[in-house]
Amino acid sequence: MNPVATMRKSKLETARSLAAAHFRVEPNLKHIHLIEPMDDQDPNDPIRLLEVVEGTIERGIEPVGFTADPARGIDYPCIIVEISPTEYKSVRNGKVRFANRDWTVGKELLAG
Repeated sequence: MNPVATMRKSKLETARSLAAAHFRVEPNLKHIHLIEPMDDQDPNDPIRLLEVVEGTIERGIEPVGFTADPARGIDYPCIIVEISPTEYKSVRNGKVRFANRDWTVGKELLAG
């Protein structure tokens, strides 16, 4: 078996791919940030994305979890937190609390 064919993308590469795909299908998506820390060494530690969507209902931090989907190139579980632009203003340079932990709003991922 070719070892290159079995190599996983890093979590950051996967997060960038997810962000690009989400920007392609969601016209009201304004920003995507990593929620950090992200443990690239632990395949069970999910990729966490903060997505700012115009028109989303303001209901606070409600993460939605997804399992890994290797057939689609997603080798890691993922958690998406969707917030409104107004909610984004209050967390943009700070912390997000969910799963009984404080997480940091990290690097912004771009559309392409």
